[in-house]
Amino acid sequence: MTQTTNRSLKALVLSTSIAALSLGAVAPVAAQNATSASDGQPEVVQPTLPQIDMTDTKLEAFVAALMGVEEVRLDYTPQIEAASSEEEQAALVNQANAEIIEKIEAVPDLTVDEYVTIAQVAQQDQELGARIASLVEAESSSGTMTE
Repeated sequence: MTQTTNRSLKALVLSTSIAALSLGAVAPVAAQNATSASDGQPEVVQPTLPQIDMTDTKLEAFVAALMGVEEVRLDYTPQIEAASSEEEQAALVNQANAEIIEKIEAVPDLTVDEYVTIAQVAQQDQELGARIASLVEAESSSGTMTE
């Protein structure tokens, strides 16, 4: 894997992680749920992710949304870090979440729930993560970014 591909994959994982976490309040998808087992000990239950047909069209829509989410993240991260109070941080996070949702909803053929699910599956499935990283790299190289 080239250094550029490694950077793209790391950026993808970071962006999808941030997006999935920041969308937590809007589209709650818990990584684990604790329930009581019959012996009184907590039992870890993995939620079932909805099945999504990972077609090229769906993944291209995901990448388009991911690029928009990345723009929001780049815009809001410094503001959140520079906030003078927890209340100000919370307000900025809420604004960022609203913009993230708008970016995702503006992409045809993709819902917020599908975006979150694809992000989660891509974190667990190296093959899917590599497919998405390849699409991100192709999108980045065809855009205004040059090396």
